[in-house]
Amino acid sequence: MLLELFGVVALVLGSTASVNIEADANGAARTWTSMEKMSALAISRVTFLPVERAVSNWRWEAARSLDASPRSLADVIADDRLGTPRCVKLNNYWCVKRAGWAGEIAADSEGHVAFASASEGAVVAAMLLRRYYLVYNRRSAQAILSRWAPAQCGGVSAARGRGGAIRLGALTTRGIANTLRARWLASHRRGFAAPRLAQGSATLPAPKLRRSVVADRPVRLMAAPEIAVGMGEQDLPSRAPVRLAALEAPDLAPLLPGPSCIDETARIRQYALRAIEGVVASPDDDLQLFAADGTPLSSLSRLMQNMARVEIGPLAARIDLITAAIEAEARRDRETRAVAKTPGDPAR
Repeated sequence: MLLELFGVVALVLGSTASVNIEADANGAARTWTSMEKMSALAISRVTFLPVERAVSNWRWEAARSLDASPRSLADVIADDRLGTPRCVKLNNYWCVKRAGWAGEIAADSEGHVAFASASEGAVVAAMLLRRYYLVYNRRSAQAILSRWAPAQCGGVSAARGRGGAIRLGALTTRGIANTLRARWLASHRRGFAAPRLAQGSATLPAPKLRRSVVADRPVRLMAAPEIAVGMGEQDLPSRAPVRLAALEAPDLAPLLPGPSCIDETARIRQYALRAIEGVVASPDDDLQLFAADGTPLSSLSRLMQNMARVEIGPLAARIDLITAAIEAEARRDRETRAVAKTPGDPAR
């Protein structure tokens, strides 16, 4: 398997890297030590490719970090036309969003982090699970994944008022879907004054709704014509003038239904069911990821393995990558706790 991976990586990497790989592959040892040496070389030259939405070394990272048969792994690395999951090409097998993580070099248009290596992405995933479980007290798969992969059905609903009615005031300057044309049309539709930049001001004032020219003055309606004797409308002096009600925006809720969250709820539930396989019986059960003192338990590695299978399916992360990440995160946590318990220097 190792020699086959060397051959595949030699095809997809540049000529200089191919020479290094061939030299290491033909060496006497042919051990994982040589692979670690080549990995350090690949990481030192890593860059983010925004057009491809990929990290330059993702193939090498996939070769040593993904759990797949040699043939399947060779197909993924050598040919990207098969639809490689995007988070594989970002060295981010748990699809973590950007937040200034260690090893974060960039992010795609949806905020998914591009990590310099798959191991750094795994460490951040373990760190996040620790934070959810111990700090935010999210103990079940349902509670964790509703925040890890939240529902994406709150777009138009945020602009709705009581009873589901759309509050047009919230859409006047943005428009539906918040596109450039929608924002322009929303701010220039009939009944709104064009925004003008006041002298000495750097911001545009909010558009003002023009008052109706007939809304606040008495209007006398024309009497209906008499089509037969005694059947017409009499114009009595005591007839009270009709006052038109102020014009109001119609309720567009029936015409513009917001996206349903039913599918999103089912998606998160299905994700939780797959994540708890071999861990607990129900998505609402305590996952038992950490002990009271913060020590990671065996269920953490199984949960991370299941989550990666969902995020980058049908591929999966190697168990040794996950185990190393959990150990690195536990070591970091112990060092952080030790520093926090160290008394400050009284001389300062």
